[in-house]
Amino acid sequence: MKRRTAWFLVAGVVALALGAAMVGAVALVLRGGAPRLTSGQSYLVLNAQGELPETPAPDVPSWFERRPPGLPTLVQALEQAAADPKITGVVLRVGLLSDAGWARTEELRQAIVSFRKSKKPVYAHVSDFCTNKEYYLASAADKVYAIPSANIALTGLYSELTFWRETLGKIGVEAQFEAVGRFKSAPDAYTKDGLSEANREQLDSLLDDLEARFVAGIAEGRQLDPARVRELIASGPYEAREAKELGLVDDLMYADEAEAKIKGERLSPTRYTRESRGLGLGSHPRIALIYAVGTIMGGESDGGPFGDGGFAGSETIVRALKKAREDDAVKAVVLRVDSPGGSATASDQIWHELQRTAAKKPVIASMGDYAASGGYYIAMGAHAIVAQPNTVTGSIGVFSGKFNLQGLYEKIGLRTEVLRRGPSSDIYSASRPWTDEERVRIRRSMDGFYAEFVSKAALGRKKKPVEIDAVAQGRVWSGRAALEIGLVDKLGGLDEAFDLAREKARIGADETVAIVVLPERKGFFDMLMEQPDEAAEFGRLGAELQQALARADRLFDGRPLALLPYQLIIR
Repeated sequence: MKRRTAWFLVAGVVALALGAAMVGAVALVLRGGAPRLTSGQSYLVLNAQGELPETPAPDVPSWFERRPPGLPTLVQALEQAAADPKITGVVLRVGLLSDAGWARTEELRQAIVSFRKSKKPVYAHVSDFCTNKEYYLASAADKVYAIPSANIALTGLYSELTFWRETLGKIGVEAQFEAVGRFKSAPDAYTKDGLSEANREQLDSLLDDLEARFVAGIAEGRQLDPARVRELIASGPYEAREAKELGLVDDLMYADEAEAKIKGERLSPTRYTRESRGLGLGSHPRIALIYAVGTIMGGESDGGPFGDGGFAGSETIVRALKKAREDDAVKAVVLRVDSPGGSATASDQIWHELQRTAAKKPVIASMGDYAASGGYYIAMGAHAIVAQPNTVTGSIGVFSGKFNLQGLYEKIGLRTEVLRRGPSSDIYSASRPWTDEERVRIRRSMDGFYAEFVSKAALGRKKKPVEIDAVAQGRVWSGRAALEIGLVDKLGGLDEAFDLAREKARIGADETVAIVVLPERKGFFDMLMEQPDEAAEFGRLGAELQQALARADRLFDGRPLALLPYQLIIR
């Protein structure tokens, strides 16, 4: 965006911006405040679709909000509404959760199950193509409704991986990587033609854990025998009328008809939670909530005005930890991790700062969809780790490498000339392969980092290095399995993490706590003015393509990576 154009836009909306800035200047959000609503009854409409962003929506007028409400907003709304006599019920509008993982979906589902204990109704409405994940969420409601043209694609879980070795070979590209850990299979997509025995073992284990919880949740929600649920899954998908006949859907209707079943004024979760906030200027004890969302890298976390960023920058997170540590009013820290890992050195810098913070006040790690490899690295220094049963975590391992493009250059007639000062100064050059001696040196470096990773994990988990090594080796685990082997301490979401933080900070259960969200969100116009043209273009790409391009960029430069073995997508 041209600077002159940006300033013209600023002038056009400055009046509204001033109002938004007054709201955004308040950094604290009080949990458990009484909503200031109309005197009549109201019902909540929750739109669950897209990515379920980890971070709360910005405190700006609603017409600036170009994404669904964040997961924290949805969960907070359900928590408050359960105890609010003015809220008569909830309508959950379920759309495609294409960018949300199973752990985020589970956290919202658990919040719905908890809300139902208030005896107020929850009606789920499906108005789109409904896959396994969406139906799993909807099954937590009292009733599941769908439009007559809906398709209930309850077909069972699967994960699909792509292998590029043969394709790369045809164009003269050779992938050269060294990985430490029998299960550290990140380079396999480029160096193998299919699943290794170890990779198949860990993927089967993950799918088994997730499938068991998936079936049990649907069985409980729909009051069916698990064996019957498996039969229904085996015969899917279903068109809406067939799904109704089989008991998967209670009735066929449109969204307005579903909402008409609950009395009161229609409320969005964003409005409801915003109107329940206090100013946060009192003397309440504070808990800092720090987000580490996206691929871990050096520098600043990225992000735009309307959504989560794709990268967790070490400098941004280190600065947030330092601010929380030095603020005497902050009694504890909750680090929310939703990351497949990334740069090993950036992860180490965050770990170091978290250790310094943990030496002064309680630190609890809360895991989202992923807290694997570097994502686990930054969490393992916390006093306690809370994960969802479906969180993908662990992957204690490291790899490094490069793509040798020499064959491709020969095919297309491209020539390079390298001037060296040292026999291996071009060790990470893409124009030649490694020598045997260079590969040994790369491997030695990776072995050293792996040993340090294991040692620090043992320190954080209060175990011997040999015990950590036995469950490390680059293997990923579900949150449920990680609890059994001691890599996490408790199953649950942010609420459970806050409860632990309260306990360790010795804050009374009935005492009001102010949540300080760090790093503080930049103002709308700050982000608008600093957004480069390249970033704007990159932001137009789909989330999966952004991640793929970012991953490829890091694979080329030879840095050591503590990264999830693959882009794991379970549908």
